[in-house]
Amino acid sequence: MTAQTASAAAAQIHQLKFARFCTKKIVEGIPADKMCTIPPGCAKHALWVIGHLACTDDYFLMEFGGRKSAVPEAWQKIFGMNSTASADTKIYPPVDQVLKTLDAGHAAVIKWLETLTPEQLEKAMPDGWQAYAPTLGDVPGFGAWHEGYHAGQLSAVRKGLGLPAAFG
Repeated sequence: MTAQTASAAAAQIHQLKFARFCTKKIVEGIPADKMCTIPPGCAKHALWVIGHLACTDDYFLMEFGGRKSAVPEAWQKIFGMNSTASADTKIYPPVDQVLKTLDAGHAAVIKWLETLTPEQLEKAMPDGWQAYAPTLGDVPGFGAWHEGYHAGQLSAVRKGLGLPAAFG
């Protein structure tokens, strides 16, 4: 691995950390009793987004890090890819539990990424992943993009709830 490649990997990890910082800042001002509100024009609510991101972190660790799942199996049904958000608060875990899981999963992903060797970072991803992340070292960049996509959804939820923008 060249110094330039190592620098690029570090920059992508930084972007992943920054994306999560932004997500958390957007979520901060959403009242707990509005976390399952789906405003007009929005497809998801805030709790679905943060649960989905927690499941995504878990997926990365299982799929690429060889770890066992750290989220309850039921979460895949309510937060996983292709799941539908519901305004029924009874089907969701408590907000504080989802936020704790979000933080723990992100910390585990960052710790795992920072331990990868240059050879591991250069490992080609499976065919289904080539468009998103050609190498394992590209996964943090994809993760930051994915996080940003969902941060946009959270921003729309904030607007739909009549809350001020989290940034500028």
